[in-house]
Amino acid sequence: MKISVTGRQFEITPSIREYVESRIQALVEDKALDFSSAKVVMDYQKNSFKTTLVVNCKYHVVPAEVEDFDLYKSFDACVAKVDTQLKTIREKIRSHQAPPLREVAEVEEEAVEE
Repeated sequence: MKISVTGRQFEITPSIREYVESRIQALVEDKALDFSSAKVVMDYQKNSFKTTLVVNCKYHVVPAEVEDFDLYKSFDACVAKVDTQLKTIREKIRSHQAPPLREVAEVEEEAVEE
């Protein structure tokens, strides 16, 4: 997966880049969606940081944007927003799938017994 980290009005240090990449890898690691890329733009405006995170996966684009006085807090809030959106997408995918035949057979047996 391609991860792009961009800083506006300030320089992205190796520690920031490492933190961002590790958090995004942890975010997409446990999901069963096919991720292609993630783009992080961190912008310094006056006394606050504005972080924009866009995660691209198969058939979905998941954006999030947060503004905070701390760079790490703004990024963590973005990751939390994206995580919530990915959980919703995953639940929708799972709810539209057919139930396992085992469960269907159990429900039919209970209906026959009643």
